[in-house]
Amino acid sequence: MAGELLVRVRLDWTGPEHYEHGRSRPCRVCDTPTQMRDGRGEACHQSCAEDELARELLGTGRARIADERVPAPTRLAGDRPARSGGAR
Repeated sequence: MAGELLVRVRLDWTGPEHYEHGRSRPCRVCDTPTQMRDGRGEACHQSCAEDELARELLGTGRARIADERVPAPTRLAGDRPARSGGAR
């Protein structure tokens, strides 16, 4: 059974540095106008920044999570399965 990895991000953009009153610019992610600004001062909707960060974290998480199951050995054509029950 495959597992599911879910990432949710909620940024706190309540500070005045995240809003530029009276000056709309295209969001760096979706290209629609916004007065919101990210931590670097670039135009960006909060939801776009949250989605972008969640996708980045999800990709990083998937890359770091290794499947711990041992794959079944593959048999070549003509190989016989090993006998069970010990030596005779």
